Amino acid sequence: MDSHTSQDQIIRSITQHKAYFESGNTLPLQQRINALNLLEKNLIANRDALIDALHQDLGKPELEAHVAEYHFLLEEIRLVTRKLAKWVKPGRARTPLHFHPSRASIQRDPFGVTLIIAPWNYPIQLSIAPLISAIAAGNTVILKPSELAPPSEQLLTKLIADTFDPAHATVITGDASTSRELLAQPFDFIFFTGSTEVGRIVAQQAAAHLTPCILELGGKCPVVVDEHTDIEQTARRILIGKFFNGGQTCFAPDFVAVHENAHAELVAAMTELLRTTPWHQEMAHIINRRHYDRIQSLITGTEVCFESDDADALRIAPRLLPDAQWSDPALNEEIFGPVLPIVKFSNRNELITRLRKFTSPLALYLFSSDKSFTRELTHAIRSGSVCINDTMKQSGNLNLPFGGVGASGHGRYRGRFGVESFTYQRPVVRRPFLKDLFEIIPPYAEKLPMIRRFLK
Repeated sequence: MDSHTSQDQIIRSITQHKAYFESGNTLPLQQRINALNLLEKNLIANRDALIDALHQDLGKPELEAHVAEYHFLLEEIRLVTRKLAKWVKPGRARTPLHFHPSRASIQRDPFGVTLIIAPWNYPIQLSIAPLISAIAAGNTVILKPSELAPPSEQLLTKLIADTFDPAHATVITGDASTSRELLAQPFDFIFFTGSTEVGRIVAQQAAAHLTPCILELGGKCPVVVDEHTDIEQTARRILIGKFFNGGQTCFAPDFVAVHENAHAELVAAMTELLRTTPWHQEMAHIINRRHYDRIQSLITGTEVCFESDDADALRIAPRLLPDAQWSDPALNEEIFGPVLPIVKFSNRNELITRLRKFTSPLALYLFSSDKSFTRELTHAIRSGSVCINDTMKQSGNLNLPFGGVGASGHGRYRGRFGVESFTYQRPVVRRPFLKDLFEIIPPYAEKLPMIRRFLK
């Protein structure tokens, strides 16, 4: 285990967080907003350092880092601080006649000490976004960033230390053994983003303590292209989504299933885009050699590629696998890289049968001008989200919930949905000391006629 995060230090940190939460320091609404405002201020002050850390970890182009990690977080903080008072305001509930006089309400209460385990592909955004929700909801946070992105890990450690009391939010660093030690502790809530395989381990550990959790996992997000579509726009939007962050996005298009009548035209349009667009020069590199070699092992059969791979720089040139088969390795493992297999289908029934053999993905992408086609596929294929005639737009809208279903995870967050997920609904009933006309106390016989009269 990392020398900076011994078991004793982990337990001590959790104990401090528990005491801080029980003191009530996280509950005042204005204090939550003040903490998020300071986080926004510190993010702005560290903008250049954030961009640099992402470049060191993943070779992220500045535009991608600015849009998807830096500005996205500022946008969410501003939304949450503007709307939080309305979101957490207790709601009135109707009271049955036989409970009168009384007043019922539902309030949202925080869980307590929360654990956030973040991934490496969006190491800043996917650390801070759930933290925003957790803090806004009134929890404390222990954040475990990915050790595979060291500069981002260091930035997060400084950013959180500069913003929060260490008993309110803190960063714990280390490798997989640190994560295992954290998961062995009795947290009040766990938020995990990562692979389905590790997600199962997290779920098992959470179940041991009856700890609720959100799992943001992955899966092979299919793109379905009908023969009735705008081929040029379809090709462009698929490749933009696929190659963003070097294909290392959990809801990125994983493969394309295109109607056989549109296959040749779609491949031609994608080939031309691949040839004329400088993706390779402005694309994030693969996170490490293990993932680089894994992705290379999935590249089989015919390929369309106009650049060279660079193992030393961990750069895989963007490519198409235009004649992929449903049985190919690239169709049986989440790719998480800039490789796009394209398979054919001949009719809807065949397509639905094929797609149902995959586990439910985070996203389903449908390209068609035929509304009956998109309606049928939406109903037939279960997924965490659906985006029609574009890719990834459903995930960048903070007014929509984000999350998976089945093997791609469970739970929702972003904006209001994150605040709701990091709280639980707590019913509260208040009654005055007035005579209770429906008081149920023996002897029952003399009260039964009245009870039966009103409670029919």
